[in-house]
Amino acid sequence: MKKVLLLGGTGLVGQAIYQSLKDTYQVIVTAGHQKVEGGWQLKVEEPARLCFVLDKENPDIVISSLRGNFQAQMQFHETLAGWLSGKEKKLLFISTANVFDGDLSRPWTEADMPVPESDYGIYKRDCEAMLQKKLKDHLIIFRLSAVWAKDCPRLHKLKEYIRTGEAVQTFQGEAINISLADQIGWYAKYVLDHELSGVFHVGTLDTVDYFEFEKMVCKTLGI
Repeated sequence: MKKVLLLGGTGLVGQAIYQSLKDTYQVIVTAGHQKVEGGWQLKVEEPARLCFVLDKENPDIVISSLRGNFQAQMQFHETLAGWLSGKEKKLLFISTANVFDGDLSRPWTEADMPVPESDYGIYKRDCEAMLQKKLKDHLIIFRLSAVWAKDCPRLHKLKEYIRTGEAVQTFQGEAINISLADQIGWYAKYVLDHELSGVFHVGTLDTVDYFEFEKMVCKTLGI
C-alpha cells in the first residue's frame, strides 16, 4: 500500500481527497492550525519542519491542498519540490481556475497558458511554473473552479447572508463550471491509481450562470 502525505487534509478539498483514498492508500494528514490524530500539525511558515516530516514519513505521494500567505506558501513548496526532486515520487498540487482570471471572455483548456490578474491567480501560476520546472513528469496539477458540497463554506456563507439580510456579492452574467468536492476526490484516486501526470481541470462539463446557480441552490434548500 502506497503512503500519501496529505498537506492541508482537514479542509473541504483535503477531506474529500482523504475519503476517496483512505481505503486503498495509507494517508497521513497534516493541518496548519490543529493537531491531527495519527498525523502532523504543520504550518506553511515551517519549511524546516516540513523536511523533518518528509524524512520521517518518506511518502510515495505528496498532495498539497494548502492555504495561507502566498509568499510563505511559495517558499514551502520550493522546499517540498527540493525534497521530491530526483526521487521516484509524485506531487499532486491543488491549483485554481483563477490562473485564467485575467480573461473571462472564453473557456480555457489544460493546454492554454495561464493569464492571471488577481494576486491569488498570479501566485498559483508562479507556483505551478516552479513545480513544473523542478518535478516535470512527477507532477500532477488540479485546477479547480468554485468548489461546492453539501456542507461547504460557500453554502454556510449563503445561509448566513440570507439570515442577516446582508447583500450577497455574486457574478451575474458570468458562465462558469462547478467543482464538486466528491468529484475532486474521485479524480485524485483515478489519477493516482493510473499513475498519470500533467494538468487536469476538475469540474462539470456544463457551465451555468453563477447567479442562477446560487438561486437554484437557495430554492433547493428552501432558503
